[in-house]
Amino acid sequence: MFEALDLRPDCRVDDAAYRRLLGYPPGHELAERARELAAGARRWFAEHARPWVYLREVAVETGGGALRLGGAAFDSPPLRELLARAGASRAALVAASAGGACETHARRLWEEGKPDEYFFLEVLGSAVVEHLVAGASGHVCDLAARDGLIAVPHYSPGYAGWNVADQHRLWALIAGDGAAPGPEPLEVLPSGMLRPKKSQLAVLGLTARTAAALAAPRLVPCQLCGFAPCQYRRAAYRPGRVRRDRARAPEPAALLP
Repeated sequence: MFEALDLRPDCRVDDAAYRRLLGYPPGHELAERARELAAGARRWFAEHARPWVYLREVAVETGGGALRLGGAAFDSPPLRELLARAGASRAALVAASAGGACETHARRLWEEGKPDEYFFLEVLGSAVVEHLVAGASGHVCDLAARDGLIAVPHYSPGYAGWNVADQHRLWALIAGDGAAPGPEPLEVLPSGMLRPKKSQLAVLGLTARTAAALAAPRLVPCQLCGFAPCQYRRAAYRPGRVRRDRARAPEPAALLP
């Protein structure tokens, strides 16, 4: 069973992914002011943010229509179906965060009467978390390769068929004895929202690296991941696929600005 904490994860969000979350249509070229705001947000994040990603492997049980992760029961039929269909007996639990400084600085920009700067940094924080969780599949594949396993697409509380209130149970499972695995506290609020809000919890199932698994489209997370240099890529990144999938599985409340 593996465990890993990355305090310097790759945060190079693809321009197309950033523009998508900003609300621009595909192929749209940013005006000069928007380019300045985007560059300013990226510059501040690179200099001041403290993003992190934590991974921990647990056992999976999907028999009898139930779902248990690391011995804890969860009520998410879509996740149970995904893991059962993949034949996953293990999974990686993921906690990823853009860091509290991003949220704090964005709020300060708003209070200073800089709504444009606020918006571009807020959206970049969401884009970074999306990138971290999607890119975590490559790291998980690396850690699991010694056992002949690969990752399947992630699922998070707040997606279709998984109540966001389960963030409490999932975080308790990830944190284990209660010690925060990251460089700063991560808190689940009564609503299920996370603090810092630019954070996400997720489950990545692990399945045997077989020809069938490599060829099954619904079991390939690479189409949702824009991390181009990943040596474990099994399919090309398809940004349009992300938009269609999210129509079925909405982005979790923890990522909304």
